[in-house]
Amino acid sequence: MDLEVHVRVEAEVYPTEDPEKVLEAVKKIFSEIDFNVRWLNGSAIVEGVGEGLKALENLKRLIKERRIRTSARQILKSSISGDRLIFNLNKQAAYAGKVSFTEPYLESPLPPIKVEVRSNDLEGVIRWLTEI
Repeated sequence: MDLEVHVRVEAEVYPTEDPEKVLEAVKKIFSEIDFNVRWLNGSAIVEGVGEGLKALENLKRLIKERRIRTSARQILKSSISGDRLIFNLNKQAAYAGKVSFTEPYLESPLPPIKVEVRSNDLEGVIRWLTEI
């Protein structure tokens, strides 16, 4: 599969959170991406950028393990916005090594992990992520 894929992951760190734990959480889902912590005005953002399907391999494995491919496919398809796929993951679930899609600030008082995927074939990326 010859897909152009660019992945950007960002997680805001609330003052009550430990930046190292947030970093650990995002790495559990996106193990192929290098992350850094950026500080602004006393708050922090954990961010990382990856290229290719390899950046999403661990996410794919976790979706398959949890047997949530069908619901993940629906959520991801509804998350296409123009030429981007934008979705959120629950930070606490990620820290436990699990994938849980969430709406921002709906199910958790903590900000989510924000994921943005750009590709020449977003439908192809979704198929790949949720294939059997």
